Amino acid sequence: MSVLTIRAYKRYATRLPVQLRRDGRKAARGLLIELSQQGARISNLGRSKYEAGDKVVIVASDTQIEGTIRWAHDGLAGVRLDRSLHLPEMRDLLELNRREQSIADRRYGT
Repeated sequence: MSVLTIRAYKRYATRLPVQLRRDGRKAARGLLIELSQQGARISNLGRSKYEAGDKVVIVASDTQIEGTIRWAHDGLAGVRLDRSLHLPEMRDLLELNRREQSIADRRYGT
């Protein structure tokens, strides 16, 4: 049996390398795996410890997006963005993701 979850904003699957920065701590490398106008999910954070309520900045290429950690566990973190992304900003990030994947595909011969 499948469960239908209704969400306020459409989510997009991505594989975009990012840095997750916090005040006073070393930035962690991660992978942006899901993006919506109001949130993001980041994986591959390793042993970095994040707590709900931590203020962070997601850095992808020359784009910086401020947000707040909503949940974190096992190298994953959910981030609520401080301001909703406008559709052109979403498009730019999704195009950046496609370019990164194209480069990675050529690098690995797929």
